[in-house]
Amino acid sequence: MKKENVDINKTDKVDVAKSDLGNKEVEMKYESGLQQESGRNKEDSGEEKEREREGKDEEEDQGKVEGSSNEDDEREEEENEKDEFENHFGDQQKRQQILNSKVTMIEQKQWKLINYENASLKQVSKYILNDDGEKGDDENDKSNIELLKIKPKLLETWKKVNKVNNSNDIFTDLQWHLFQQFNKYQDVLYTNRNIENSFELRYIYALHALNHIYKVRNRILKNNEKLNKAHAAGKDIDEIRDQGFTRPKVLILLPFRNSAMSLAEILIKLSGTDQQENQNRFFESYGITPEQEKIDLKKPADFLETFKGNIDDMFRIGIKFTRKSMKFYAEFYSADIIIASPLGLRMIIGTEGDKKRDFDFLSSIEVVIVDQCDTLLMQNWDHVEHIFSHMNLIPQKSHDCDFSRVKNWYLDGRARYLRQTIILSDYLTPEINMLFNKQMNNVDGKMKIKHHHQGTILDVNVKNIRQIFTRIECNSLSEIDDIRFKYFIEKILPKTRKMNLSHVMIFIPSYFDFVRLRNYFEENTISFTSISEYTNVSDVTRARTYFLNGKKNYLLYTERFHFFRRHHMKGIHHVIFYALPDHAHFYSELLNSIQSSSSDKNSNEKITINVIFSKFDKLRLERVVGSGKVGKLLQGEKKIYTFS
Repeated sequence: MKKENVDINKTDKVDVAKSDLGNKEVEMKYESGLQQESGRNKEDSGEEKEREREGKDEEEDQGKVEGSSNEDDEREEEENEKDEFENHFGDQQKRQQILNSKVTMIEQKQWKLINYENASLKQVSKYILNDDGEKGDDENDKSNIELLKIKPKLLETWKKVNKVNNSNDIFTDLQWHLFQQFNKYQDVLYTNRNIENSFELRYIYALHALNHIYKVRNRILKNNEKLNKAHAAGKDIDEIRDQGFTRPKVLILLPFRNSAMSLAEILIKLSGTDQQENQNRFFESYGITPEQEKIDLKKPADFLETFKGNIDDMFRIGIKFTRKSMKFYAEFYSADIIIASPLGLRMIIGTEGDKKRDFDFLSSIEVVIVDQCDTLLMQNWDHVEHIFSHMNLIPQKSHDCDFSRVKNWYLDGRARYLRQTIILSDYLTPEINMLFNKQMNNVDGKMKIKHHHQGTILDVNVKNIRQIFTRIECNSLSEIDDIRFKYFIEKILPKTRKMNLSHVMIFIPSYFDFVRLRNYFEENTISFTSISEYTNVSDVTRARTYFLNGKKNYLLYTERFHFFRRHHMKGIHHVIFYALPDHAHFYSELLNSIQSSSSDKNSNEKITINVIFSKFDKLRLERVVGSGKVGKLLQGEKKIYTFS
């Protein structure tokens, strides 16, 4: 069954409500797609398993395994010790005592923190469990590529497709330093992603994902050959444990189909495969025609980069690799890599009590990559947390698993301590920090990478305006919402009403805060209009017109709407930031729009900018005012600070 392309009106094209799991319209729209892409397709289920077995037999019979089958065992063991893949995912039974000790240390949160600066990575915080890696980042010579243990065929294709400007190097500086960490199988949280380095990052994690898949396959095929020879000779052989419960080893979470298509194009190039089965079907489903592309080219560059192409946020696809081919739409339990949106996987995982749900295919994930994490935060972050909570669990069914070859740490339920998690985001948030603290528990350590912020307040071009930042005191995160609301309705709002101000935009990052303020304004018959991510197009147009013409004094405006639509809002004379945006550039973007709207305002009316913040807004505040000033605003004796 072929899934239809999505006809998208790019000027107002993102229906955020579609990301809501409870939206019945979405469930109906994708009910058939769930069966097709989740791996439950009847056509695939029986025949696919048979082809899978035949494919394995064919590879084994041909004996085309990297590394001679006649290699001396001792030499192979020596080579394995040099490979971080073998050190991390090899036979942990030999190091069971060390593994147990590290797991205990993780559970007791006995991380040792090392902070250092790197010219390419910027500010690095490294968390380790012993003295390994105390010196910080490795400064290995880029010419010493063999130390990375990249599979030879993959390395050759990498040299051809990864273009480094004005250099004979095969890695950019950023790719080189990041890949060294990826290759050690440490967890990495990188929060310096932007539109300039996004493709650098996508190429390097695609290389890492393929290198991992090829090493997993090569190890299993080598061991198959050992077992076959031993059985043929009638000899006993030591226990071999080289597998997980299920085949999928890499999970990549992305926000939209356009990102999935971009990644798939890179995987095709890097794999160097002769055949890509179902490729046309994939590109038809994940791309759009030029006629469907209606994005407004006047939008900001970051918006164009995020929303060009197919922005359907409901997808999942399995990709299977063999020596000479890759297959799109592989049944999940026969796939090596799963690429999906959080919503796409959530629809399969379901919730407790659902009749049809499946998450066993996540039981043996060894590398999970979350790209464009900041965009996922603008969708439904609950889906991301739900996926992580269902990863690396003991499967409910056997799925034809050979338990005699399952690694001990899978059987012991400790796979999550060896899983590598890589998160790439434009910025850091409390939600991402929580994921880092709770779900990134790698026995080989983890690292958090960020940079020094100059502050987007420097990008404000409007002259002679006073930007007033007011700190509200609160000692409990559970109380901050109530304290912020109380301060707003008792201090900020009465003051603006007393001054008879109009054309006042109230910027609200949280939809829950938006609903709370909207209800308050309605109950107190205050002249206002509102725009949120759930407002339909006609109501948005009406609200913008009322606000521009001054028929409504206040405009309640959410961050998610601005992210997904990015309208140039006219008629703004005053802005109240109920809380600062996660996207720091929205601060300067909205203030700069005042310049074009202030020409028709009353000359006696001064522009006012008010910002409410607390110590719990540190990350947002740092991105706006800069790393050098955030400490003073949070810890200074004064509660009110003015920028002009």
